[in-house]
Amino acid sequence: MLSDVSDARDLSFAWQAVLGRLQLEVTTHNYETWLRGTRVLCVDGETLIVEARRALDCDWLNQRLSLVVRRAIADAIGQELDVRFVPKRAEAPATSRDGGAPAATVRSLVGTIHCSFTFERYVPAEGNRLAIQCCMALVEDAGVPISPVVVFGGPGMGKTHLLHALAAHAADAGHRVVCMNAEEFTNRYMAAVRNHAIEDFQASVRGAGLLVIDDLQYIAGKRGTQDELVHSIDAVTIAGGHVAIGSERHPFDLDLPDRLASRLCAGIITRIEPFGGEERREFINRHARDLRSALPGWAIERIANIEIPSVRVLQGAVNAAVALLMAGQLDPRRLDLALTRLAIAAVAPAATGDEAVLDAIARHFAVKVEEITGRATTKAAREGRAAAVAALQQRGRSLRQIGAVLDGRNASTIKDLVERGTALLTSSPELRERLAG
Repeated sequence: MLSDVSDARDLSFAWQAVLGRLQLEVTTHNYETWLRGTRVLCVDGETLIVEARRALDCDWLNQRLSLVVRRAIADAIGQELDVRFVPKRAEAPATSRDGGAPAATVRSLVGTIHCSFTFERYVPAEGNRLAIQCCMALVEDAGVPISPVVVFGGPGMGKTHLLHALAAHAADAGHRVVCMNAEEFTNRYMAAVRNHAIEDFQASVRGAGLLVIDDLQYIAGKRGTQDELVHSIDAVTIAGGHVAIGSERHPFDLDLPDRLASRLCAGIITRIEPFGGEERREFINRHARDLRSALPGWAIERIANIEIPSVRVLQGAVNAAVALLMAGQLDPRRLDLALTRLAIAAVAPAATGDEAVLDAIARHFAVKVEEITGRATTKAAREGRAAAVAALQQRGRSLRQIGAVLDGRNASTIKDLVERGTALLTSSPELRERLAG
């Protein structure tokens, strides 16, 4: 029986047979992401101990794929065994004193990392190359990296993917990582204040070797959270760690306090731009392969030739084409209809209610709807108000109707805001995309 085998070659051959079965059982994406490169270490009682490529893969493999793997073991070698995946750097699996399953490995991670967001799956392009290089420099040994790194761009441009790939890479390299979006950072901080546990919160965040905060725009106007982030950045940096930030807008456009904006601007701020034509083709081919499909050349060209700024929307276009292909309905007419709908939604305002428009604009400028409709005087609120005026007018609202929505402002005041708001809508594809959602 396999549990009696001590020869490493026999174990390796057996595991290769298991992997062969798994290639037939799971999708190509799941196999390439989680299983390729794993290797068996030993048999501990009735448990097969397998080394994963990355420490962060272990949770996913043990929680989500263990049943499938156990079935593949039984099919490949004719023996029912449990399986446990352990990190690559573990010198030996830690077992309990009673000979039970290996003890869980403690990860130095605060927050959450999306493990499928890897550098391997991130498509490099002219518009994101600087962002990739700056992020990679934070966890490479060559030279002195620039920190903080601030990556900004519209929704769906790949900022979160890049930041989570950086966090996963740093965790795999043994760094202590804190990875949260701004909302989670705010919620944890506020909970710590309420529960008189602020020292615990600060200890968990400020000791990071890499601090990653996404969606910076959500802390605009939250002075307590902003102060805490300033102190966290200082503590991490002084201790020799690094900071990476994601935002939909440039820090100077978020009405941040000078003490926070100056610290972010002391590093490097880089914008992620949309794909060019060839880059779109590369993404289309990659995503189609992830879906285990091969689109015909004419379909790839049709998708690549539409000007879609968002990677997320481009992914939706590929999904639509693959769905048509699987249904046996992929032809130029049906694909063009699907792409036209996506393209219109990506670049033009949709017919939505006034409340939805105001909510979308408020989220874009990281303010409350009440600040737009009320009398708030911050830069973000003023710009949001002007954009709301232009957006509502484009939907056929009269100056009087818009004034009624905006706290009874008179028509003359509304008219003065139209030109400024129209310029904001014209210059911001991210805002147009958000209004189309």
